[in-house]
Amino acid sequence: MKHSYIWCLMILLFVPWLLGGISVKASVNKYTITSAERLEYTIEVSSESSFSMSEPSPPSIPNFSFVNMRSSSSSSTSIVGFKRTQRISRSFVYYFMPKSEGKSKIPAQKIEIANKVYSTPEFEITVVKAVGGWQSQPSPAIDPFAAFNDPNLPWSANRIQGKTVLVARLPQHTVYRGQPLIVSYYLITDQMVRSFKLEDERDFPGYGKSIYEQPNSLEYEVVNYEGKRFQSALIKKMVLLPNEVGKLQVPRLQGTARIYEFGYLSQTLSSQEEYFEVLPLPVSNVPEGFGGAVGSFELSESINAKQINLGEAITLSLRIAGKGNFNQFANPSLESAAAQISNPLAVDRINAGIEGSRILQYTIVPSNKGVFRMPGLKFSWFDPASRSYHSYQSPQTEITVNSANVISYFSGLLEGSSPKTLRPMLSRPSYPQYRSYLHRTWYWLIVALLGLAIVISVWQAIDKKRRRSDPALYLRNKAARNLKRWLRESNEAAKRGSRDFYALAERSLARFLFEKYSIPIGLSTADKLQKLSEAGINPDLLQRCAAFFERCAKARFSPDEIQAIQISEDMLTLNQLVMSFVADPGKGEEK
Repeated sequence: MKHSYIWCLMILLFVPWLLGGISVKASVNKYTITSAERLEYTIEVSSESSFSMSEPSPPSIPNFSFVNMRSSSSSSTSIVGFKRTQRISRSFVYYFMPKSEGKSKIPAQKIEIANKVYSTPEFEITVVKAVGGWQSQPSPAIDPFAAFNDPNLPWSANRIQGKTVLVARLPQHTVYRGQPLIVSYYLITDQMVRSFKLEDERDFPGYGKSIYEQPNSLEYEVVNYEGKRFQSALIKKMVLLPNEVGKLQVPRLQGTARIYEFGYLSQTLSSQEEYFEVLPLPVSNVPEGFGGAVGSFELSESINAKQINLGEAITLSLRIAGKGNFNQFANPSLESAAAQISNPLAVDRINAGIEGSRILQYTIVPSNKGVFRMPGLKFSWFDPASRSYHSYQSPQTEITVNSANVISYFSGLLEGSSPKTLRPMLSRPSYPQYRSYLHRTWYWLIVALLGLAIVISVWQAIDKKRRRSDPALYLRNKAARNLKRWLRESNEAAKRGSRDFYALAERSLARFLFEKYSIPIGLSTADKLQKLSEAGINPDLLQRCAAFFERCAKARFSPDEIQAIQISEDMLTLNQLVMSFVADPGKGEEK
């Protein structure tokens, strides 16, 4: 009966939570309609709390054509039993016109709300032949757009005038291999398109791509398309980097436009096919060291100093600016037998990987004093505008390298922005392979030993602190720890049936009394009992202790043989006696 009350209480607690969930319902205005009537399919979503959802797509009904849709929202509040309840609802009404007579089925709809999928039931609709001539259409009182949604009006159904397309625009249709190509996708319409949702992007072989620009909203401008006035909004710009020669197709975008025509309707759009031709790079007059750069570039360089001390570093900066395939060419190399030169440090300020600037910083440390001739940097690229190769050759620069001094070893320490180098840098024909300590056995063995030493040190420190703070308590706790070890020796002797049990038992009990009550081991039995009596031990326990000491003394010096069963019984007596001492705190241990 008690469990029944608990279950009833749990059900009452969870009822508000169950009622507050999201409800999804679907309905139709009629199950049987004539060929002159209109089918209304309604999806209603309601909840006691606010929710967000995207507009469901209209179902695909065989033998029916989609005409239009409308949506509405409502909110109601009620108070029942001093409890305030709010209900928020959203309705989506889809209008269809039958194409011919027969039976059709409205498939179940999958609606996702707050990462949860809800399903609607299926409906079977029967279309019969209209009787008589004109069939009037009674409009529901709740539909304020009923007069405008009539399929016989010129702007309804398939008679809505207007055009919405998704086009791809190319600045040119012929490029060279490696030359960046920007493709722009525009939504062109003469209708009232409120939003566009990009759903798919199909790529084709022969190129890599990256996003150049993608607006967050539709920003229209007036354009002339096919000789008529339209509105155009940029959907996306992307950069194509062709790596194959021949005719290539640009990516195809697909999405859904939400159009307002006396109500909202959705239209699926796909960009038209668009191609461009990729030409191979010329094979004649190719500069030596060409690294695959294609575009229009400007180069400049700078050196941080023209006079240094031996052991100091020079920083050479090369700036490459312009528009081209920055991410597809190698950095120019710099080599000299008279200096140590690092790999360049690249600092990029590039948009979409095709336009901007790149600064390469080379750190150079001359090996000898005197005049150091800076090795020339060479960079080559192909310019599609002039259809020719270009090269940049840095000028010859001489650097004066003075003798090193003590101050030169510390120069540059306060220069936060300049690169730091090891001075002097020692050249070696080869460098040993470095292996991390984390992969060496001896490293972890040392770590384990250090850890063990730390644990032992902490334990000893804690033990010493306890001994100093309360010596009596420390001895009692130590006696309890050692008791098991002492009794183990007596137990082993008892199992063997050896007379040695009594000597070991007497010694174990004496040690226990010493560490627990500070009774010296060398005292006689009478003196030990007197000390125990002064410690406040129970008289009955004292009597049992005296009897056991006397039993041990007789057995040790008795000439008669002692049976094993008697030794086992005396071992049991010892265990009971020790347990009694542990349970009896005495005066010194009373709380």
